[in-house]
Amino acid sequence: MSADGDRGERGRDSTDSDSPTLRGLLASVLAAVRSRPPAELALVALPLPALLVGVSLLPGVEAWRFSLATEGVFESRWALWTAFASSFVHADAAHLADNVVNYWLLVAVAYPLSVVAGWRRRLLGSAAVYLAVVPLVSAWATVVALGGVTDAPTAGFSDVNSALLGYLVAVWFAALAAESDQIRGEGSAGVDPRWSVVAVFASLALAYLAPSGAGYFPPLPTVGSLFAVGAAIAAVGLYAAVGRPRVAGLDLSPERELLYVTGASVAAAGVIGSLVLVPFGSNVFAHLAGYVVGFVVPFVGVVADAEADRGGR
Repeated sequence: MSADGDRGERGRDSTDSDSPTLRGLLASVLAAVRSRPPAELALVALPLPALLVGVSLLPGVEAWRFSLATEGVFESRWALWTAFASSFVHADAAHLADNVVNYWLLVAVAYPLSVVAGWRRRLLGSAAVYLAVVPLVSAWATVVALGGVTDAPTAGFSDVNSALLGYLVAVWFAALAAESDQIRGEGSAGVDPRWSVVAVFASLALAYLAPSGAGYFPPLPTVGSLFAVGAAIAAVGLYAAVGRPRVAGLDLSPERELLYVTGASVAAAGVIGSLVLVPFGSNVFAHLAGYVVGFVVPFVGVVADAEADRGGR
């Protein structure tokens, strides 16, 4: 597990309730918010939405959209600039508001899970990587997939939001692993964070097998089947190496359980809304690129943590 020094902060919440309630969840979230430095909370919640709004107010910003008539991201300096800047440009106010709300929804669950997992620094580091890398990767993936089909411009922050969705899948498992970190022993509860790769492979299989709302992204059974096989192979390998995930004995408070249910629900809805039931006109290839990068960045840390734990034994 990560050595960010935050594990002491994940103490289980006490409660007199026998079942999770919305009131209890809100009280738990409020207590968690009050326990964090205000500057840290502001850093997570405010700068990116403020940047997106500020960019939308600049004159002539519509010229920063990335044209799919471009032959490649590195075709020229202007192509490179628009490939990057287009992720911070939006078609209209509704498009901007949608991406800002989705960002807040994702960080509202990813941040408390990051605190539980001891991943606060990893969250900020991953976000920095996403802002620098995902716009270029998503532009490249879009050109490869659609460059010969249309010359329409593309723009929007949904590729970076998709990266945060990939991060959410990784940190959800990491937080559960942190909950079980002190419950060791034969048959005890426990979750290895590497199980997150099974969930991601399965979600990619679903994305390629299910019909989408975008006509340019038809089902690809061969690709979807490969991801399904990958999920099965990863599951078998992890079962042999670390055993199946066991969560029944974690003895979490109802509010903490509801946090995981909410996180899983947001992740599932995000996958369906950005990769499966994609609205017409959405750039599903940018979503896919962001989602994969978003998961890979923290998962590299998960693998490194596992190797460090093995070496320390």
